[in-house]
Amino acid sequence: MAYDADAFTRSASSAWQPVPHYVAYRATRERLAALIQGHPEAVSRPVPACPGRTIGWLLRHLVENCRLAETNTATPELSDRPLMLDTPETAELLAEWARSAAVVEQAVARLPGPAAGSLLVMDAFTHELDALSALGLALPYDHPAFPGAFEVALTGFSGGLAWRGLPTLRIETEDCSRTVGRGQPAAVVRGDRVEIYRSLVGRRTLAQIAGLDWTADPRPWLPAFAWGPFTPPAEIIEY
Repeated sequence: MAYDADAFTRSASSAWQPVPHYVAYRATRERLAALIQGHPEAVSRPVPACPGRTIGWLLRHLVENCRLAETNTATPELSDRPLMLDTPETAELLAEWARSAAVVEQAVARLPGPAAGSLLVMDAFTHELDALSALGLALPYDHPAFPGAFEVALTGFSGGLAWRGLPTLRIETEDCSRTVGRGQPAAVVRGDRVEIYRSLVGRRTLAQIAGLDWTADPRPWLPAFAWGPFTPPAEIIEY
């Protein structure tokens, strides 16, 4: 996708202001819960970003991750309890997520350091966007979790860049500009915040990533977009 200066001007009016991770996580959980409650049929909807999975699977995955965080931060005995039924109802899952998240959010708020809760935020936010896309709904430009999730994704991408020994890259959106690597960047890639984020978390093909606004041939950097749990899909899953 080419750099759209007009789109940048429109969305730049929304401040890019990070919030504490526990606040961002709560906002993401509440938005996703409201989305599922507003679309009861959504639990059986396939999620293109997660082949073979449904929105119902995403919900259970997020509840399990939250309970794992609760086990690690506040309630170690929780690990001895099964999640719930083998096939819990949506309402039960949402209730359990709300209960567990209340504990996790309080624990994260007390933990020192800026990274506490950041992976939970990125995971939940990424899957919220997956669910929205699966339902054919617009992906949000204004979301409390965006800045924090974006920084986590940039950190992971930076590690992939360094591991492969690739040249330094500058990443620019309408809200922020980051140099990934050391020294002067050999290239700059520009795009709106949604496109850059979805590229960083394995939701864009290599051709889509190459179609962003690059100041140099993007091919040397494309391998770095496969990092951690993320791999660019072979076919387009979102337009």
